[in-house]
Amino acid sequence: MPNDELLDLTISELAPRIASREVSPVEVTEAALARADRLQPKLNSFITLLHERAMERARELESEVAEGKNPIGIKDNLATRGIRTTVGSLVLSDNVPEEDARVVTLCEEAGAIILGKENLEEFAAGATSNNPHYGAVHNPWGLDHIPGGSSGGGGANVASGVTFASLGTDLGGSVRLPGTFCGVVGLKQTFGRVSQRGLLVTSFNGDHIGPMTRSVADSALVLQAIAGYDPLDPSTVPVPVPDYLEQVGQDLAGLTAGIPSNYFFDEVDSEVEAAVRNAIAALQELGVQVREVSLPSMEYVGALRAASLADGIVTHEPYLTSDRDKYGPNVIYRTLAGQFVLGRDYSRALKVQRLIKEEYARVLQEVDFLVTPTAPIPAPRIDAVDLELNGETHRVRGPGSGFISRNTSPMNGNGLPAITVPCGFSGEGLPIGVQFIGSPFDERLLFRVAAGYEQVSPSKGVRPQV
Repeated sequence: MPNDELLDLTISELAPRIASREVSPVEVTEAALARADRLQPKLNSFITLLHERAMERARELESEVAEGKNPIGIKDNLATRGIRTTVGSLVLSDNVPEEDARVVTLCEEAGAIILGKENLEEFAAGATSNNPHYGAVHNPWGLDHIPGGSSGGGGANVASGVTFASLGTDLGGSVRLPGTFCGVVGLKQTFGRVSQRGLLVTSFNGDHIGPMTRSVADSALVLQAIAGYDPLDPSTVPVPVPDYLEQVGQDLAGLTAGIPSNYFFDEVDSEVEAAVRNAIAALQELGVQVREVSLPSMEYVGALRAASLADGIVTHEPYLTSDRDKYGPNVIYRTLAGQFVLGRDYSRALKVQRLIKEEYARVLQEVDFLVTPTAPIPAPRIDAVDLELNGETHRVRGPGSGFISRNTSPMNGNGLPAITVPCGFSGEGLPIGVQFIGSPFDERLLFRVAAGYEQVSPSKGVRPQV
């Protein structure tokens, strides 16, 4: 197989070839870097490419027993020792961390080869990855369209075969939105399952580090490498880490899916709804029982915005004092709004968050998992400021632009695991994703469901021709 074609394999497919020495990690890394160089002018998916470091790492792994040995990407808000980490802003353009984020250490211990630091929305604050300082990331399925945000560089790289996996961060859907818009698998695991240590300028409530991959099995493999209790991160929980591949491949007969009767399908593009309804029908053919469920507290989910606004002003405070002029306009405007949140409103937001968590806990006693559209629309154009849906106008970026993440951000508030899997295409050929939501720390079941559906998805085996 030519080296360039190796990049279209999954981690699971490539691993045995590397283990048998049929394929060298040096060959794969050379091919990945060549493709990265070729596509960077089109996708703008990296802020920093690490040619020499990646090749040196590949040569080191040539003789080691480590299993991974796959080129991956790291979002540029995850600390990398000795490597510039900008968080997509001029504020931190010269920031060079002294130690790696915990997840970076764990990935390298598992044999990963880091190709570079990936482009993102400035300060990971938005759903488009239209970065005002480092340029917009382009969607490999349609270069005039956004890849989703804020982890857009990672989604674009995985979809186009530059990386086998990319680590992103998800505070409102920032892994799952690039997942659905770029036609890859995006996972937000349970809050507390993966260490956030080394995640820069984060929120105190609801941020997650998760993988984007080309298959569900690969998502399970990456989570296997990064999951676990970190005694230096009080947000992690000392819950045993199971074998995430254990249930992948098992049939789905006897499971029950909950389909929300309110909120998630209330404001959705007709092509997206059709694709997701077809995915639900495919699950039924695989033996899954379907039950309608109600989540009335979702009427008040907008109240959680008060807590996130207050978090934002506190996390940005040091930079707003010294470097306000280096911020892009969208981030500065949405951040400054947080200073007007009253303590009473913040407490009310936490109360609503608690009520929503309790409601999901009750519903997930009745069903095994929930099914929703990942995003209400396919990927908008890069130059779009507003979009029209069912007679309503919604902002695409900047203040008031939470519409794109309306189906993903609630899972950051309740901490539940959620995964997006490709489930079809729009009339323009843009990917659509279906979101599966599970019970706390039961990612194994989500992988089982997602892998079972993946085998019958109309998106299976389809790759963008960049």
